[in-house]
Amino acid sequence: MKIALLIRTADAGGAERAATTLANEFARTGHAVTLLCLTGSSSFYPTDPAVTVRYLNKDAEGGKKRAKPAVLLRRARALRAFLRQEKPDVLVCMSWSTTLYGIACCKSVSTICIGTERANPFVLDRNRVTTFLRRFSAKKCAGFVCQTERAKTFYPAASQAKIAVIPNGVFNPLVYETSVPNERDRVITACGRLDRNKGFDVLLDAFAAVHAHEPDCTLRIFGEGESRAELTAQAERLHLSQSVDLCGADPGAIRPIARSSVFVLSSRSEGMPNALIEAMAAGVPCVATRCDMGPAELIEDGVNGLLVPVDDADAMAQAILRILRDGQLSETLSRNALRMRQTHDPSAVADLWLRYFEKCLRTRVNEV
Repeated sequence: MKIALLIRTADAGGAERAATTLANEFARTGHAVTLLCLTGSSSFYPTDPAVTVRYLNKDAEGGKKRAKPAVLLRRARALRAFLRQEKPDVLVCMSWSTTLYGIACCKSVSTICIGTERANPFVLDRNRVTTFLRRFSAKKCAGFVCQTERAKTFYPAASQAKIAVIPNGVFNPLVYETSVPNERDRVITACGRLDRNKGFDVLLDAFAAVHAHEPDCTLRIFGEGESRAELTAQAERLHLSQSVDLCGADPGAIRPIARSSVFVLSSRSEGMPNALIEAMAAGVPCVATRCDMGPAELIEDGVNGLLVPVDDADAMAQAILRILRDGQLSETLSRNALRMRQTHDPSAVADLWLRYFEKCLRTRVNEV
């Protein structure tokens, strides 16, 4: 099978991690795979030598979500030219916005378009226009994949039959190189894009309360984004500059995360959080917000992690302190979280995708 995966850019991010890992898994099982980037010039995550990486349009807009109309048109033309030349069987679009490119460009070619929803469509970037476009994309695609059953319910009944629910896997191979340490570092970790949705402002407030009781603890946040200056200023206001490290994006972040005492997902909304999956699979005791979609499907509260309300710094601080102070709880959460390695094995997740591709291709043949 010839498979192409379309992403906006190959920078650090959940969709980018998923696309790269799926591309690698598909290639390792003998499929011809191309990772297509709308813009950029390099991949943050390593790709298998068998995966072809192509950048459709190295334009001045970079990775901006809202590019100028002329740039959008150039990107669409480049994608259509690729499809006509390479003739992949399947084009997988790794966001609702790239799905719109796929729908437009697959019209006059034999390639089928598989759209995806990788966020919380009830919350993230939601307005009348994006709601219409999201539902329109699901309707027009040959197939559509959501990460959770809850996300699937956002789409109209007419689209339900074609939608598959496929969760994220443990998409970081470095996870399998980690082991549970005999003694954990007195470090609290977090990972994600530095923006408001990830709730790192709440985490800083929670850490201030934790630090007051456990002054030897530090906080390390891995990721980059537009909120860096605001978070740096907040840490200074809280007199935590010496105890908080905004580490930037690091492809090897799972190594220090695996040695930390607690991993925190402080998000206000999620799709299916790769960072949480990876931390759990590395056996780190985790605290996560009970935001819509993702955390509550991964964590059974008190069994393999702790769940706290969204935007509740006090509850978050108390949960972190429970793990820091209760060695038995920490060990239990760690042991149970490790099961994520089996339940979300990337090869099994990739197989679910491949079987869904085959189903969509058979449906197209029957319709013709």
